[in-house]
Amino acid sequence: MKNVLRTLTITGGLAASLLIGAGATSAAENDSLLNLNDGLVENLNILDSNEDNNVEINTQNDASSDVNVESTEESFTSNVDANSEGSIDAVVEGEDESAAVNAEGDAGVMNETVVDEENGTVTSTTEAATEGAIGAEVEGEEESAAVNAEGDAGVMNETIVDEENDTVTSTTEAATEGAIGAEVQGEDESAAVNAEGDAGVMNETIVDEENDTVTSTTEAATEGAIEAEVEGEEESAAVNAEGDAGVMNETVVDEENDSTTSTTEGNIDAGLNSVFENEENSTFLNADNNTSFVNVIETNEENDSSSFALGTESVTNLGLGSEDNENEESAKVMAAVSALIEAQRTEDSSRLGTEVDVASMVGLDSEDENSFSSMLDATAGLWVQSTHEDDNNSSELGLDLGLGFASMTETLNQ
Repeated sequence: MKNVLRTLTITGGLAASLLIGAGATSAAENDSLLNLNDGLVENLNILDSNEDNNVEINTQNDASSDVNVESTEESFTSNVDANSEGSIDAVVEGEDESAAVNAEGDAGVMNETVVDEENGTVTSTTEAATEGAIGAEVEGEEESAAVNAEGDAGVMNETIVDEENDTVTSTTEAATEGAIGAEVQGEDESAAVNAEGDAGVMNETIVDEENDTVTSTTEAATEGAIEAEVEGEEESAAVNAEGDAGVMNETVVDEENDSTTSTTEGNIDAGLNSVFENEENSTFLNADNNTSFVNVIETNEENDSSSFALGTESVTNLGLGSEDNENEESAKVMAAVSALIEAQRTEDSSRLGTEVDVASMVGLDSEDENSFSSMLDATAGLWVQSTHEDDNNSSELGLDLGLGFASMTETLNQ
């Protein structure tokens, strides 16, 4: 087992070295990388020179590049492409145990530049991406284990300069993805864990000098999930969790009309599910939450006016239950909260208002006992408004209240 673990450590370093070499230039993957591989292979053979072990290593590295240039009196076009790939397979086999490591990686970059003097435009597009994956496995007489992981990442930028229309547009996008899976199996128990995550961001900026406007839009999002499971002869358990989050902002600056508008939106989602089972009963727990918000800000210096609004809403659900051979019981809880704040101002008036809404639900269910459920809803709103016209000033104050409640009980005849 010690020889197997040492071999996995060395082959892991070998995989990392080859993947880094695959992402470098074509010159770097020749003599220096081959010498590094030979050194690592020699060390691996020294550590595992045991007659009972068999070591096999396969490696591959490829790199390519392409450059194209076209030019006329009125235009110029340039294209550049570069790609690199690398992979490694290592296997160690012994009398009682065996181990294997597989790794591969790809990387690429592209740029296209177009200059059109006749139409007064310049366009530049750049893209880059990288991918990697690794797998490791150990097998023995009583237990086995495996780990798999992969990841992708990419970025893109496009910039357009239009001199005829006095505009500049820049768009940037980036994304990354990752996943990992692990599994252990034995004679009496087994366990598995899977996790994955994604993330992305985008920005677009437009500068319009002719209309004196600047528009910037930014979006970002991320997702994640994880699963875990354990199984035995008498008991089993499972947990699933996931979450999403996103945000967006758009800002518009209009210098000609002296106005600015900014809008921001966001949301967060999360969920959790778990189950525990044995020979006598089972228990579950479910929970999820959704939260969102929006914010809008507007200003207009020419009209001497401004407005502000901020709203948010959150909904949470919780469920808990158990079941055995004689009875099944469950409980549910729901809670929702929303709030809004808004303010408006003009040259001769102003208004400020806020509103809050709260709702909840509770339920209890049982096969051989009473069942109960209730709901509550409450709303409160407050606003203030004032007006200024010449020598007349007025103010108003308002309050809105609302309350609702309902309940139900069910009794089973024994």
